[in-house]
Amino acid sequence: MKAIVGIAGVAAVLAVGTVAGIQSNQSPDVPAARTPVNDRPIGGYEGWWNSTPTSGDTSGLPQETVTVNTRTGQVVDAFNRAKNSTLISDVNYTPVPDPSWPANSIIIIDTTSGKIIEDFLVDERGTPLDEKGQPLGSTAG
Repeated sequence: MKAIVGIAGVAAVLAVGTVAGIQSNQSPDVPAARTPVNDRPIGGYEGWWNSTPTSGDTSGLPQETVTVNTRTGQVVDAFNRAKNSTLISDVNYTPVPDPSWPANSIIIIDTTSGKIIEDFLVDERGTPLDEKGQPLGSTAG
């Protein structure tokens, strides 16, 4: 009986020590992520233009694209299939803003032809919107 009580006491001390150690290792300067995903900045856009089919056959797909935010006129993303790269610096293309571009949108330009191959509405932060102006996947509206 004394052995069981002794083992239980040691286990309790180890458990308290482990919890205290875990808590002391967390830096008070690093806030925990508490915002919903929709409130975080967008890191890039994915679609048919920068995907690779499971067959591996990429014929007919653009070899290089740039993604432009028409609110700002800035290139915000790029894709170079030959380099398998999404670095803007790996794409040597400077789009010329055009008044015919859809307003408040993201446009995907095939750098070979200079043509818009995809576009979609976005809010000020670059979050894609549906045709009603609601964030994609939201239940509002």
